[in-house]
Amino acid sequence: MIKIKVSYERREELDYILKKLRPNMKSWKIAGKQKGKFKRAYIDLKYTE
Repeated sequence: MIKIKVSYERREELDYILKKLRPNMKSWKIAGKQKGKFKRAYIDLKYTE
């Protein structure tokens, strides 16, 4: 499994990344505490050879 941490300012930016990664995505979640300018999300990808 591959884990990716994404930083973004607007929800549209996160939606764009999720749309691009959707074919190989296992799960994703938005980080609990959102401090500062950037928000965070975590994406888990399926590893296929």
